Amino acid sequence: MPRSKQNRKVKGVPEATILRLPLYLNRLRALQRAGAEQVSSRELADGLQIKAGQLRHDLHHFGGFSRPGHPYEVDALILRLIEVMKLGHCPYIIAGVGQLGQAIANYTHFDEYGFRLKGLFDVNPRIQGMLVRDIPVRGLLEMDSFIRKEKIEMGVLAVPPSAAQDVVDRMVKAGIRGIWNFAPVELETSPDVVVQEEFLSVSLMALNFKMKSISSGS
Repeated sequence: MPRSKQNRKVKGVPEATILRLPLYLNRLRALQRAGAEQVSSRELADGLQIKAGQLRHDLHHFGGFSRPGHPYEVDALILRLIEVMKLGHCPYIIAGVGQLGQAIANYTHFDEYGFRLKGLFDVNPRIQGMLVRDIPVRGLLEMDSFIRKEKIEMGVLAVPPSAAQDVVDRMVKAGIRGIWNFAPVELETSPDVVVQEEFLSVSLMALNFKMKSISSGS
């Protein structure tokens, strides 16, 4: 199976813009909780340490959301971003229910954005049958039929590197179209499958480098 080459743009939208949209939504949700009804592009951008022009340019990929010189309506912009990002009904499963898989499963903040955990799967018989958020851990052999029955299209991969490719192949064959990969290994997938890599050790090493570079002045 050829390795998937992820496009730098999705329907003409740069990848960097796609990655900033959740930041805008999170910031707007915080403003909403604080009682804000309107926010200017400068205020919204300053809170995220980006330029207002960049924020406006990002939003113009989707038609803008305000008249020039007028602030954004916080509630309306939140609803529009949810629509643009196609949030609201995003069921997913997790393959690999060790410490990392359980931590992801227990992170209820995902629910706020419409991500609904539907199934948990692991090869370890000692944890099969265990409940995580009232969802039973099933054997990995049950995963394929569950994906088909529940029409799941998104999967989280938290298995050891040696098992990752085999599990992904089974996910994709069963109907998974998007994979959030926490296994530190490059996956081979077809071009129509989207893989979002989360190599935790890479992020931690980057943090360490930035921290020590700042403290040393180099």
